[in-house]
This record gives sequence, structure tokens and C-alpha cells, in this order.
Amino acid sequence: MPRPRWALGKASAFIVLLVTFVDAHRFLNQNTASQFLRRHRRANSVFEETKAGNLERECIEEVCNKEEAREIFENQPETEYFYPKYVGCLGSHRVGISNGNSGSSIPSNLRTCVNEISNQCTPFPCYKEGSEGCVDGQASFTCVCKPGWKGEHCESDIDECSDPDFPAGCKHKCNNIPGSFYCLCDEGYFLNDKTNCYINECLLYPSICEEPAKCVNTPGMYECQCPKGFKYNFTTKSCDDVNECEHVVCDGTCVNTVGSYTCICNGRAGLRLAADERYCETIPICVDLNDYKHPEMLYLGELFAGLPVIFLRFRLPENTKFAAEFDFRTFDPEGVILYAESSSDSWFMLGLRDGRIEVQFKNQHSFKVTSGGKFIDDGEWHVISVDELENSISVKISNEAVMSINSPESLFTSVNWEAGDQSLHRRSAKPY
Repeated sequence: MPRPRWALGKASAFIVLLVTFVDAHRFLNQNTASQFLRRHRRANSVFEETKAGNLERECIEEVCNKEEAREIFENQPETEYFYPKYVGCLGSHRVGISNGNSGSSIPSNLRTCVNEISNQCTPFPCYKEGSEGCVDGQASFTCVCKPGWKGEHCESDIDECSDPDFPAGCKHKCNNIPGSFYCLCDEGYFLNDKTNCYINECLLYPSICEEPAKCVNTPGMYECQCPKGFKYNFTTKSCDDVNECEHVVCDGTCVNTVGSYTCICNGRAGLRLAADERYCETIPICVDLNDYKHPEMLYLGELFAGLPVIFLRFRLPENTKFAAEFDFRTFDPEGVILYAESSSDSWFMLGLRDGRIEVQFKNQHSFKVTSGGKFIDDGEWHVISVDELENSISVKISNEAVMSINSPESLFTSVNWEAGDQSLHRRSAKPY
């Protein structure tokens, strides 16, 4: 039985209404749909689909859909991460911009927003104090932790003092701090290499070294250090003198003394001790050397009345230091042995006082009187030498230093130098 025509018309109208209703909820609007239908003309090229996916071309110069984004990243996780954020960028920066705009008219903030989506390290997701970098991945990132930190964002401090996976290795005590640790030692011990503790004998046993030695702690042991010129004897627990002369320490003759040594140069060979008091240097000749004899120089006997036996007068060259050396013997406990003066009111006297050497001198800066040394009024021959050094005057008896007197300036300036008694010049001095 044929159906009425009006029923068919009603059904057709219902289907049209249904399709319209579904279209409003399931399909894109007219402008968006037209963009999708015109996809074959993207970037104004008929070969667009043959090119590899490009973020700038596909999703910034034009609007891309999720499938096109997947072609760019070629993996599902990164696509799923990117596309929702991409839609957010469009909503924030491209509202009201048509699809036909050229790349030069695209807002820079949109380009920045889209480009930074795929960089998982922007903004920096790691804990700054505990990380030293970030490695971008596929929809993920990896924080590179500094030593002493752990965690996905390097946010957790490693407790090296209790974590068995990161042992500190302290032998005694451990103290944890953010990102690191430090070791402590028990009383009487000291830290040697950040983790190991050694015993401090100097602290535990204060009298382990006898005076005047000082205890110095070293890794695994200790030392007793004596003053310069001495060496500690662990058997006798005392500081013994070091014989420096057993080693080559002098250019001339070495004489060992308690705690030190003295270097001696042969003055008769034209040498004297240099300023460093170790090496010998040539004595500059200030006057021609001449043999000179005087009968009273050989034997004065008991008739000695204080008369000079030799008189010399000559001009000192620049920067010349005073020096004298001679053999001498006497039984008299007092007397003048050597006297020298200059025209600038400077003088020097070497004599005997109670059988010992006495030195008196005066220059522009000071006046000094000093006596000492051993008794030399024994009738034996003694070699006496006087040397003016850089800042002192040295007096030696038989090559052994008995005096060292501070002298701020030279004894004599570059003027005439006189020794002896001027009244004897005509009868005892030889022309020069």
C-alpha cells in the first residue's frame, strides 16, 4: 500500500534538521573548515606535501592541526605535549589575525610562544641551587644535578653522612650541609685529606719534645724541630749542635761554632770575606805593597812606652771598607795595639783591657766601646784581624770571631787615612 506523500516530506525535513543540529556540535565553523579544505595550497606551493614537517612553516606561518603537528615531531608524546599549548598560544597572540597573513606580519610574541613550546627546558624547570643544566627531550627534560644533589628537578640534597649510595667516607665524624659535607675528627686528631684523621701527638703529648725543641705534627708522625744550627737527638732528647763545616758551606776555611759556623778567608793571599759571609772576594789594593821594617817591630821587650812602630798615611778610594790583619803576642794586659783616624774626626782603636781585646771607634753617627773574647796576654802568637763588613765590624782572633759590632755607616769616608803618630812620619814612614 503506497505511503502518503506528506509523510515522506515530514521525514525529509526531520533528517535535514538532524544534520543541521549535528553539524553545529561536531563540525568546524565555515572559516575553519575552508582552511582545512584549502590545505593543498599551503605556503603557496603545489609540492607542500612532499616537504618534511617544519614548525615555522606549518604552525606559525599558518594554522596547523594536530595531525600536521604529529608530522613535525614524528612521535606521539611530544605531539600530545605540544598541541594543547599551541592552541593556547593561538588564543593569546593570534586572535583576529586571518590565515592569509605573510610571515613578516606574524606577531613576534606568537613566534616566541610557539617556538618555546617544544623546548622542555624553557622556562628552566630545574632547581637552580641543585642543578647545573637542563637537557631537552621528547615531551620531557632531564635536569643535570650538581654533585651532592639528586631528584627529578635536582631539588633533593644528598645526605652523604647517612645515604649508603653516596658514602662520605669520614673516619670519625660527618656533618652534612646542602650539596656537600665535611668531616670532623675526634679530639687529639687532625684532618689530613678531607676524610682521614691522623693522631696529633703534639696535642696529646705536650712534652714529647724537650726544650728548646718544638713539636711539629705531620701526617702519620711528628717532628721535634730545634733552633737553627741544632738537630734533635731522640736518644738524649736534646738539641745537638750541627757541624755545618761537614758540608761545603764556605768558600774559604770553615770554623764550626755552637749553633753556627764562621767562614774565614786568607787575608795574606789578598782575600776577604764578602758581604754574604760565605764567599771570599779579592781585597782591592788601596796602596802599593812595600816591605817595611822597623827595629822596634821585632822586639820591644820591657821598654815598651807606647810609641808607635809604624806610621802610614794614604787616601782611601770610594767604597773601601777598613781591614787589618797582623800577628801579635804580649804579656801586657793593657795597651794600644792599633789606632787609625781620618781628617773627618773619625777614629778606630784596637787595644787590650784586662788581657782581652777592646775596640773603640767613633764616626759621624756613633761612638762605641766594646771588649770581650779570650785572654791573649799569654805571650803566645795570635793572628788578629779586623774587617769592616756591610753593617758591622768583625774582630777575629786566630780565625775565630770574638766580636761583631753594629756599625750604621763606614768608619772612614773617602779622605786621608792615618795610622800611628804623625810626629814619627819623617823618621819612620816610607815615601809613597
